[in-house]
Amino acid sequence: MSSEVENVNAVESESEKAKFSLSGATLYGINAVVGSGIFLLPATIYKDLGPASLLAMIFDAVLVLLLAVCFAEVSCYFDKNGGAFQYSKAAFGDFVGFIVGLLGWFVTIIAWSAMAAGFAKLLIMAFPSLKGTNTFISIALVILLSVINSTGLKSSKIFTITVTIAKLIPIFAFVFIAIFFIKGGFDKGNFTPFLQLKEGMTLPKALGSTSMTIFYAFIGFEALPVVAGEIKDAKKNMPRAILGSISVVSILYFMIIAGTIAMLGVGILESGAPVQDAFGQMVGPWGKWIISVGALISILGLNVGDSMMIPRYGASIADEGLLPKVVSKKNSKEAPYIAIIISCVLTSLLLLTGSFEQLAELSVVFRFIQYIPTALAVIFMRKKNPNAKTAFKLPFGPVIPSLAIIVSVWMLYMGADTKSLIAGGIGILIAAGFYFALNGGKKQVS
Repeated sequence: MSSEVENVNAVESESEKAKFSLSGATLYGINAVVGSGIFLLPATIYKDLGPASLLAMIFDAVLVLLLAVCFAEVSCYFDKNGGAFQYSKAAFGDFVGFIVGLLGWFVTIIAWSAMAAGFAKLLIMAFPSLKGTNTFISIALVILLSVINSTGLKSSKIFTITVTIAKLIPIFAFVFIAIFFIKGGFDKGNFTPFLQLKEGMTLPKALGSTSMTIFYAFIGFEALPVVAGEIKDAKKNMPRAILGSISVVSILYFMIIAGTIAMLGVGILESGAPVQDAFGQMVGPWGKWIISVGALISILGLNVGDSMMIPRYGASIADEGLLPKVVSKKNSKEAPYIAIIISCVLTSLLLLTGSFEQLAELSVVFRFIQYIPTALAVIFMRKKNPNAKTAFKLPFGPVIPSLAIIVSVWMLYMGADTKSLIAGGIGILIAAGFYFALNGGKKQVS
């Protein structure tokens, strides 16, 4: 009996050692946000406002921080996987939690299929001889990462941190070198006039459209709390990792856009690869190659992060008894291998059908089904735990969570068309149907 207890303790000790530290969790958070999009978006960001798009970048960083700090506070109550699902369940009960969780799992699977397809596309651009193998490459990547994930957290953690550092090297190189070219950009007049409204655009409309474009580049920050159970001292480290990762990403994004404008000015609108072209002007032809490789590694990093996070999202719902327990079943390496298989199969099926491209349009609506309940949960969790001492607490009472909700509604209004909103409503109804089919006879926990 004592040997069995020792074995259990040894497994638990090894599992604890494998978890992310604060620095590792922060890197995971950065990896979850920074993809290849920021290398492609500068022209879209620039077109409506000109250099004044930098103000939209700051504006967006503040908006994202409003949401991120809500995740940071409510994460202090939890040290297990699930993110917005756990927060919604604790604040509003099983029914709301299940809907948020199931739709959250669904949208992350869609996102993974899109990221896997994106990786294949960039790889084929780099190696044209692979043309025609998009689907094979995408599915092979999903299967490979699922196999790595099934070998345990330690392997996934090492792979995630390694890829994240690799993707940040060219980004940090661009940002550092760009510092020395900003003044030259002003001298060349690339920042004047500062506001260059696109013809037919009003300032509010231009700010709204540009902010929505930039917001897409920040999507993914909600992934970090999903793996809270894999982070050491999560109640203390999670809020720090959330705020740290968003702060770093905001600075990097601002400098990438500023550096690109400094080098290209209005020419940014005529460039198919503005960041690559800007870095090429800074350091020579090999700069384009560095950024191209960086874009490929960036999207690989997103795939790595998704492969670890998505199965744990589904397993967390099963752990709470709202999906069949078998979904959360773990192997000898403590990896939720059934959830890994389910996530891998569903992602691969989406890649085979190609339907992820249509479904990806709904991802924004479904993501806000996580953002809004989390902001509300801040208020409700305070009422439920009035004497709780947490590692992070927002000032000004309900003001910041309320602003985060208003921002979310505004973002939905600006970025979602009627069809997407209707589809989001249908998604909620379908998730509700699944809840009653699986849990209708159970007493709701709130």
